[in-house]
Amino acid sequence: MNKYSLSFVGMILLFYSAMTAAHEGEPNMAFAWRDGQIEIDIQRQGRPLGDHTAFVIPFTDTFRPYFNGDSGFTGVNFDQGGIASFHTESTLLKWSEEQSQWLREGFPEQLVISRLGGDTLVTTTEGNGSLGYIANLRSSSFEAHSVFRIQKPDGTPPEDGAYLVFMTILGVDDSGEHILYKPSEPFALIFHLNAQQNFTNQALVQALQTEPQVVLNDYDRMDALFAWAESQHSELFPHAAASRLISGYYARCYDNAICVGSKDGHIYTADGISGALTEHGPIEMFYDAAGL
Repeated sequence: MNKYSLSFVGMILLFYSAMTAAHEGEPNMAFAWRDGQIEIDIQRQGRPLGDHTAFVIPFTDTFRPYFNGDSGFTGVNFDQGGIASFHTESTLLKWSEEQSQWLREGFPEQLVISRLGGDTLVTTTEGNGSLGYIANLRSSSFEAHSVFRIQKPDGTPPEDGAYLVFMTILGVDDSGEHILYKPSEPFALIFHLNAQQNFTNQALVQALQTEPQVVLNDYDRMDALFAWAESQHSELFPHAAASRLISGYYARCYDNAICVGSKDGHIYTADGISGALTEHGPIEMFYDAAGL
């Protein structure tokens, strides 16, 4: 092989090296399974949003300004197999510069999260509690890229601004019914849209200084509440059970066909025989009763 061939090979290697380095995307949403829990933002590419971490996802594609397929989910030490998934913990929010707050209603924009042909739709009224696919855990690490789109249902362009959804990362078995990796602490994805040059980085900084008023799941506390209920009400919950995600409910089910679960800050029970679903009030009321 002559020196020109070597130079050509070197250029090819540099090209693929650059492609590999760029493949993680911006930001790299990185997680690790450590000591029985998922640690978020191990690459420290998130930003503070009150007591939470936010990953800012910029929409900068000139030809598709309402689209981002570059930001990546990565994980290490996930050694139990199964499926890495995301779980939406809120509906879609939008920053209002006029009111200096995150709005939970009154705007038409929607978020679509796509991965391998599967779409998760998040709007102001739906999407909270959706479980979405990230990757099959065939090894202890994963890297995956979802496509994020901000759109209006009528096809007109969305407004520039910041849009937000809270989510967690977890892992389930291949059936999707049993949790192998308990949900992480909730974190935010903030989508920075500036196609018309109407929402600058300065406006984004202001949005990041204001924590949204959203009730989020505390899975450790919920598990402690379910364990307390099992110890205090064995006639209803006759044995210890593993927690599961069922249609957006974080729940436990028992051999007597009764399930107890929480969704949107309330406690529910379901009778698997009759199919009846009963709401019992805010979960905070039950935390107080259990001393949690």
